[in-house]
Amino acid sequence: MENSRRNFIQFLAGALISGSAFTLIKAVPAKPLVRPPAALVESDFLKACTRCNQCIDVCEANALHPASILDGLTSFGTPVMDGSKCIICMECVRICPTNAIKKVPKREIILGKAVINEDTCLAWQKKKRCKDCYRACKSKAIKMKKRRYPEIVADKCNGCGLCLRRCPAISGTLEIKYEHALRYPAGEDHFAVRLEDRVAPYEFAQDDLVTWLRKRVEKIGKNHGIPKDKKEN
Repeated sequence: MENSRRNFIQFLAGALISGSAFTLIKAVPAKPLVRPPAALVESDFLKACTRCNQCIDVCEANALHPASILDGLTSFGTPVMDGSKCIICMECVRICPTNAIKKVPKREIILGKAVINEDTCLAWQKKKRCKDCYRACKSKAIKMKKRRYPEIVADKCNGCGLCLRRCPAISGTLEIKYEHALRYPAGEDHFAVRLEDRVAPYEFAQDDLVTWLRKRVEKIGKNHGIPKDKKEN
């Protein structure tokens, strides 16, 4: 009798805890998240992404991390990008096995669009003849109005963030609006056996096989919490 009562209380407590947790998870809305370069539109991305973490493991700049449960249940485990770190190295684009990330050339990548806060920009406030963002931009997406005031040329900006990282003014003077990222529909080749691959060749020298394998193992271990062996003194 006593065991039956104890089991019932444990069952009831477990049900209450589980129910509360499930209600809490349902109450957490899906957040608009910044996705890797060339990702599908969000609805298609969530269907195609298998949460395999290959894009996260291969990212040299540590610009990708898995979404937490607080980002919404449907997004849990999917890759989220820190745009301030992304260098558009194209590794995540190359490795995605499901076409959740389209295999497009680098010239088509648009992470977002840069905006300038004229209220804090040193040039616009006439505190300094600053052209740092203009010099940093490789896409020629910044022009100098009257040779002094920087302005964004939106149709040329790919959101790479080089201007942001070079800006000497206070944080937020230059910002990338990631809601303007170029996203792709899944298309008919979504589950094709052979995915269309239009990614251009590497722009830099590649590691030899041994070095590449060592780096991959170390990166995967770091991402999955496997401590690196410490060398003996």
